[in-house]
Amino acid sequence: MNLLHQIDTTDFSENELLILEYFIAHEKSLPYMSLNDICKDLFISNATIVRFCQKIGFNGFNELKYSLRKASRESTGFSTWSVMQHHTSILKDFIDGLDSAQLETICKEVTQSDSLYIYGRGLSSLPARYLYSMFNAIDIPCIYIDWIDFLLAISVSFPENATLILFTNYGEKEIYEPIAKRCHTKNVKIIWISSVDIDSSLLAASDICITAPELPSENTHLRTKMTAFVFVQIIIEYILTQK
Repeated sequence: MNLLHQIDTTDFSENELLILEYFIAHEKSLPYMSLNDICKDLFISNATIVRFCQKIGFNGFNELKYSLRKASRESTGFSTWSVMQHHTSILKDFIDGLDSAQLETICKEVTQSDSLYIYGRGLSSLPARYLYSMFNAIDIPCIYIDWIDFLLAISVSFPENATLILFTNYGEKEIYEPIAKRCHTKNVKIIWISSVDIDSSLLAASDICITAPELPSENTHLRTKMTAFVFVQIIIEYILTQK
């Protein structure tokens, strides 16, 4: 039985019942719908739907959709089409959630920075290296770093007002806190692209954090870098239109 049919509605408000009824009525298409589409249909805010998802045990709407997709795949078995739908919906969610003003700020920082550094290790090195290669191709000078110990060492000598672009899976506080502190002391702006939300204590007011959700591959600890690559391409395309 679909998990939506197992929810206890005893203490639900009128809005929460409305959302649940909508979800059940659209249960086949729900895993591939965007939050904005649902809000327009129900005339309620994004935050209301996110709070509803949290009330029924999920971190947010995207996690609910992932659970529904996973349950659907387990019941119907593997198919190329279901995999395509799954990944397309992840990308759509990510793109729909991007803030155009934030993207413009990132591009401005990149093009106006006198000293630009890019860091990524492991699987995160893939989009980081791609960004580095593309920046070099369009004459944006930058330095690529793929070793955390070297990043820690070089952060001591970052010039004032430099820009550091970090690609990480988890942004572990114990690893990145000393680097973030050194950057903030020198007014180095951090642009953080992470698979999960970054601890707010690691971020200064001037920093920008982009959460590029990369759902784990089935039965492994690996995370794809699909949305991070899409983000990089969007940044490159935007910069090229401004040249």
